[in-house]
Amino acid sequence: MKVKVIAHIYFCKYIWQEKGEFQMFYAKVDDTETTIYVNSQEVEIEVPDAFDPRALQIAALEKHKKKVMADYQKTVDQINERISKLQALEYTNAAQ
Repeated sequence: MKVKVIAHIYFCKYIWQEKGEFQMFYAKVDDTETTIYVNSQEVEIEVPDAFDPRALQIAALEKHKKKVMADYQKTVDQINERISKLQALEYTNAAQ
């Protein structure tokens, strides 16, 4: 199936580049010293008729879930370490 999209063309030249290059963005953004708007153009692209994004969306969510769970576990480990250190300290009451 053919799909029409708007392509926003920019000339981009970054400090590490000797020459700049033209790049296509999906959205129009403000000009900067490195990225200058040239024009927009409607482009027709071919997408497979049976394209179903759900499998890719599920994979992205599973990847995100793993990261969130790893971050959570790291935080829990840090809290447990702080608790252990506090429990290992001998409490002395300075008022005595």
